[in-house]
Amino acid sequence: MGRRIVLAGGGTAGHIEPALAVADALQRIDSNIALEFLGTSNGLEKLLVPQRGYLLRTIPKAVLPRKISLTALTFPFKLLSGIFKARQVIKGADLLIGFGGYVSASAYLGARLAGVKILIHEANARPGWANRLGRRIAEVVAVNFESVRLQWPGSILTGMPIRRAITEVTRLSDTESKKFRELHATTWGFDPKRPIIAIFGGSQGSIRINDAVKQYLKNPETEIQLLHALGSNNSLPAATANYLPLQYFHDMASIYGSADLLITRSGAVTCSELLTVAKFAILIPLAHGNGEQIENARQLVDQNRAVMVKDEEFDGKWLTQNLKPIVEQARSRKLVSSELHLKAAERIAELAMEVIRPNSQGGA
Repeated sequence: MGRRIVLAGGGTAGHIEPALAVADALQRIDSNIALEFLGTSNGLEKLLVPQRGYLLRTIPKAVLPRKISLTALTFPFKLLSGIFKARQVIKGADLLIGFGGYVSASAYLGARLAGVKILIHEANARPGWANRLGRRIAEVVAVNFESVRLQWPGSILTGMPIRRAITEVTRLSDTESKKFRELHATTWGFDPKRPIIAIFGGSQGSIRINDAVKQYLKNPETEIQLLHALGSNNSLPAATANYLPLQYFHDMASIYGSADLLITRSGAVTCSELLTVAKFAILIPLAHGNGEQIENARQLVDQNRAVMVKDEEFDGKWLTQNLKPIVEQARSRKLVSSELHLKAAERIAELAMEVIRPNSQGGA
């Protein structure tokens, strides 16, 4: 009977994209491995996982309540339901690989009940509750940040699994990079010799970021060109010579390879991609969860690779006062690409293969 691996992580692209990158790496190692995903029925995985040709099984999401409420009273029941359904899916698998998020806690406990080995990957500089639980029962723990490796003895620093198309941007020569930028700038109707700023707030967009851009556009810098992804469910304003609104950036490689500066949230995937492609950014951490986006942003700020702005302070006035000098700073600074993330997916896939190899005892 062939080997079978279940990958758990859902809700946001920050949990799904690394899982997909690892799944692709596993397929390159052994195309006969059966790979299944465990997620939610209403998260982004519902779209992304089938698009990549993988089977998605869903369980109820269990969101840890942050305050006492009527909704909080249902949490234990949703968690138990999730554990039971996760166990049914995972039973008989050789390994569960968890990436955090709404389904991972249920998946870890379900795997333990089913006697299935566990490998987890922690993407954030401040780990979430699901992976804090999972690391205690996992055979192998992989992490994205050195600070987390130091907090979790026995964990393995692998970096963040990111899409191969993005890593290819780092391999372009100076001549190729110039042609790459010229090609995409022309496609967008922009002048490649003038600054290009890419702005995005995740797949659903960000009201805060969109409103700030709207205010800024009332009196913009004439030399600066803005490429703005407003989110898949938001209406698009009119384009101008220096402003191109889009619903979503479907090709992030073209964005990273062409933009002089990024304005975005500080999810773990985004921060890792910025480090890999060596791009300067204005980061607006989303104040949710356990504050992981603030910690992620701080890692880049400490390396002089980003400016961090509090969500409540980021508006059109702030952009008007600060965008031009930060753009000049970004264009004058030569950042070095971080190689940590280039082979992260392959490293995690190899760790997974070691765990399911006969007589393996894991590595955490």
